[in-house]
Amino acid sequence: MQQVADDRTLDKNATTGALWKQQSEARDALLKHLVSGGDERLDCDPLTGLNMYGYGPAPRPEDLAFGSSTASTISAAAFAAVESYYADLRREMEKSSPTACYDREIGRVREDLLRLLGLNQASGPRIDAILATSGTDIHLFSAALLAGENERALMTITLMGNETGSGVMTASAGRHFMSRVSSERAVVKGEELRAGDATRNATIAVRNKDGSLRADSEVEEELRGLIELARAAGLRCLLVVTDVSKTSLLAPSLETVMRLKERFGTVLDIMIDACQFRLSAATIRAYLAHGFMVALTGSKFLAGPIFSGALLCPPQISERFKSRTLPAALADYCGKAEWPEGWAAGNILPERANLGLLLRWKAALFELGCFLDIPEDRVVKVLSAFAEAVSDRLANDPAFEPLQSRPLERRELWGTSSALRWDEIPSIFSFYLRNCTDGAMLTAAEMAAVYKELAVEGDGVALVRLGQPVRCADFGDVPASALRICLSAPLVVAASKSDEALAAVVAQAMQVLDRTAEAAARQRQGNAKDMRRSA
Repeated sequence: MQQVADDRTLDKNATTGALWKQQSEARDALLKHLVSGGDERLDCDPLTGLNMYGYGPAPRPEDLAFGSSTASTISAAAFAAVESYYADLRREMEKSSPTACYDREIGRVREDLLRLLGLNQASGPRIDAILATSGTDIHLFSAALLAGENERALMTITLMGNETGSGVMTASAGRHFMSRVSSERAVVKGEELRAGDATRNATIAVRNKDGSLRADSEVEEELRGLIELARAAGLRCLLVVTDVSKTSLLAPSLETVMRLKERFGTVLDIMIDACQFRLSAATIRAYLAHGFMVALTGSKFLAGPIFSGALLCPPQISERFKSRTLPAALADYCGKAEWPEGWAAGNILPERANLGLLLRWKAALFELGCFLDIPEDRVVKVLSAFAEAVSDRLANDPAFEPLQSRPLERRELWGTSSALRWDEIPSIFSFYLRNCTDGAMLTAAEMAAVYKELAVEGDGVALVRLGQPVRCADFGDVPASALRICLSAPLVVAASKSDEALAAVVAQAMQVLDRTAEAAARQRQGNAKDMRRSA
């Protein structure tokens, strides 16, 4: 009898061990997929397991995660949902080809995104969505679709790169913006996708040299001049409006945008760069109703893993785009299933499964669904309380200097309205750091050192995740950068559960600012010691 019992125990242990091994192998495969199907920005260091932004594919619930304007680590809840989905997907792929499964599932992702945004209603206008590996890819795609339309060359106008993604200006000029693409093929960064087909690119600054904001009238005058010159030269123009930027700006202002659109008509197309996804579904629908394209990503406010992008096209844009062909080089950036069915663009695109893109979008949509389940008045309460606490701390603590910003004004979309919308409340707060001894501003190099120190593992100390420093000013001849503390959708979801939960999130933000000020003091002390030694 004892021998039988021992044999059963051995069998049970062997089964448990085999199951554990299967689960471990499946998780390893999932982690690899989450960082696949993009460019080198997804690559993780073999020692740290983190990418160039300091994030990896596995959850890190112990981190103080307030850096969603740059990137985020996947939440434990989203990872669990994606892990379950991936297990089902693997079983499906054993029954049919991976490509067939991918085509079906990425189609469902598109449908789910449109459904969550209230854009798939049978009675409403049809909205098409192009899925992309990153927000920067979206700029490349839009330039490729518009370039040469009606045999007219294109000029794109974007904000300066310090308010948008670092590769946006290159991508919007129709050029490779990294050295590797999602197909794993190496490319020459800065080279045209198709010889002679690159677009002209203009940029406009929304801040003065000292970091203060330029007047709307000044920006509008400069834009009007650029578009007039383009029209005189027989060019089309694409104006990229950023809502919101890295430092929480809506720029150019919507008043400016509407006046320019009325003045220039069909010469001017508008794309809303909402890649931070800090917009309500109603605001997105309003932009589309005006005939504007809208670019989104799931990796900023939604806090999904990098990369997952989408370009939403209203009917009048879809009608123009569906017959447009693409440069052959874009076949290395995307697969046929990521584009709307029936578009001519699909003729050059391969039948390729990008499971990384699929899984990253599944995580982002999980977070979007959780966020949309919260009543708007509760979201407004969370965002308002957070904004009040952080703004008060940055304004009154001598260790900090807030970067100038302005209200997120969208009256041109809504008209006058007494109701406060959640996306009118800022969720990114940018700041400089000061030396509390003499009040001097930390330099850009010192701010970068503070950011890195906070993001390094310590003994029993949680990592502080802030938005990367944004180079946005010069103080005299000294370059200055601003760090950013941000709310994400998962933080809003957590804070919405109770008043105590909201207080806990605000307390975490204050802890983040405490540790940031301490790191700044250490940075200045270290520099002072180095100067004394060198003297």
